[in-house]
Amino acid sequence: MARNVVYPLYQLGGPQLRVFRTNFFIQLVRPGVAQPEDTVQFRIPMEMTRVDLRNYLESIYNVPVAAVRTRVQYGSNKRRDHRNVRIKKPDYKVAYVQLAHGQTFTFPDL
Repeated sequence: MARNVVYPLYQLGGPQLRVFRTNFFIQLVRPGVAQPEDTVQFRIPMEMTRVDLRNYLESIYNVPVAAVRTRVQYGSNKRRDHRNVRIKKPDYKVAYVQLAHGQTFTFPDL
């Protein structure tokens, strides 16, 4: 579930229109292995669920989503600092979003 939402204080005579912004950020990632044309790979926060990601993409970006698959990637534990203590990179969640029928996505060639 999403984090707690803090509503702005009510101000007498002020506008009652509230704009809610998400507490999540998502990062579009170029896949390391070839994916089907209708699949997009994202790196998302650990707290974000499949339902949150589907609602995020459909309501904010108007992207039709057919399915969402997620996995947790364990951060590497190989580096060591000057005291020979292991340094662990943080874990992160990877989401594979399958677009609706007829939708395709190709990563831009930058």
